Amino acid sequence: MTVLPTSTILRPGPPDALQRVATALSKLKSDDYYAYERTGIWYLGIGNRSSVTTDSEGRDATFSANGKDEVRCIDGGVSDVVREYISANKDCATRIYGYVGFSYALLLRDIPHTAGKWPMLSLMVPRTEIMEELCVLVNDDTCINPSPGLALDTNTREAEYVEQVEAALADIRAAKYRKVIPCRAVSLPCRVDMPATLLCGRQHNNPARSFCLRHGSNQATGFSPELVMSLRGGKLTTEPLAGTRSQEEASDESKRLKEALLSDLKEIVEHVLLCCHGTVVVDDLMSVRPRGSVQHLGSSVSGTLSPDKDAWDAFNILFHSITATGIPKQAALESIGRLEKHPRELYPGAILLIEDPETWDVALVLRTLFQGQEMPWIQAGAGIVAQSSPV
Repeated sequence: MTVLPTSTILRPGPPDALQRVATALSKLKSDDYYAYERTGIWYLGIGNRSSVTTDSEGRDATFSANGKDEVRCIDGGVSDVVREYISANKDCATRIYGYVGFSYALLLRDIPHTAGKWPMLSLMVPRTEIMEELCVLVNDDTCINPSPGLALDTNTREAEYVEQVEAALADIRAAKYRKVIPCRAVSLPCRVDMPATLLCGRQHNNPARSFCLRHGSNQATGFSPELVMSLRGGKLTTEPLAGTRSQEEASDESKRLKEALLSDLKEIVEHVLLCCHGTVVVDDLMSVRPRGSVQHLGSSVSGTLSPDKDAWDAFNILFHSITATGIPKQAALESIGRLEKHPRELYPGAILLIEDPETWDVALVLRTLFQGQEMPWIQAGAGIVAQSSPV
């Protein structure tokens, strides 16, 4: 894909870059948009030139362009819809932005699930990409201030979650699987300013990727600690995380927790099971990676994409990440579909930045605030293995 001069890049450097991005988004009262940050560079896609969305069950696809919608029954599967849309827009002169909900991983593996309200998949070609010339949208004296924090009841559905963990431990003792990650959602009491949330949250996080999106009536702002997939020059890379500890700068406690991560049998087992398979290359095994107020064990695994495979083939294998589902993946996904009573929607799905058919960047949707037609919510889970405790 040839990127035209309408697409520029915001390079790291100006201390107010985050402020300008958040302020630019705050001025978009009705336009769809995606903002995506990787390695200090922001990519903004504004306005919906064309898009494709699937319903929550993956049965119908809606292709939108020039203000007109065409609804089609999905006969060949969601993969055919994705490939058709990407092929049709490979010369669109902008990147393609989008997301994939968690339920796609269940559909892909023929696992029964309860349909949610969000599209299972959404891809969008923006009217405009604005990366560096944010002054077009934002005056130098314009700024955005974060809203006051909200009080949350984090005990929401606590008993239900404990029951899920107890059931998972029973499955693990019965050797049905070795690890699973159940989750629960917590509703917020009022609507949230998403650009202000991006500004405030990014100031206090050190994520692998950041994003803020509005597509139709659905919004999400998140700070992903984990790269699901990067494809560039034929090289495919994934960077799974497992294990989380608090991190306090320059503290003895932080150093102790770092040592505990490196010596924790549970975490070591997770990474060995994750990385040592097939013919892939483990570029980095279990290094400690700071992510704001916490630190993780992270690994980097890479390989060369086979000539007879494409990026979506790779995505179908890597999604869903076992660091957010369990080991083995199929059994863990079946357990999630059986144990959880509420649809996960976009948590923990994936955010996509597609530069061309051979250049993709995909972030895991964690540490994210969601907002649809109903009240916003946050969602979180924890890895359950044999050594875990339900309380």
